[in-house]
Amino acid sequence: MNSIFSIFSTNTEFLVFITLFFTLTFSISIIIVLFLTKIKTLNSIIAQAKEIDSAKIKRIKELEKELEEQKRISRDLDRELRFMPRNRKRLNDAIDYIRDLKEQLKNRSREHRDIVNKLRIDFEQLKIHYDLLQKSHAKLQERYNDLKRRNEELIEDNNTLHVKLRDINLANYVKNRKIG
Repeated sequence: MNSIFSIFSTNTEFLVFITLFFTLTFSISIIIVLFLTKIKTLNSIIAQAKEIDSAKIKRIKELEKELEEQKRISRDLDRELRFMPRNRKRLNDAIDYIRDLKEQLKNRSREHRDIVNKLRIDFEQLKIHYDLLQKSHAKLQERYNDLKRRNEELIEDNNTLHVKLRDINLANYVKNRKIG
């Protein structure tokens, strides 16, 4: 180790070179670090500028769309202005036509009222006729229910007589078998 120190102490030229080398390396490193920091800062500024630009571009596109829409509306309004006299004439013709239709409607309304009054009278007559038919139906329904009840009684009596007749026939058969 002493030999290494002795080389350094005796060789000043070497020490100057090494000092110069380390100084330059350190200076270059500092410059590189400063430049890298500056590059990072500029990159973040550029990224922010890109975001701002994209927002501005988006807003410009929206404004261009609005402008086109306004131009279209303006063209439509210009077209309507050009056709205004013709539209006014058509409107006056339509108003006259509506007046004629109102008059026709008034006449038809009178006719319709007459028809409705006649139909109302016919309806009232039909209503009275319906009420009479309903009462008649109720009487016929009652008569039908009485006849139905009577028919059921007769069927029941018939079944009873049929059972008795069968029993008599069975008794005669049994009696004839015993005799014979």
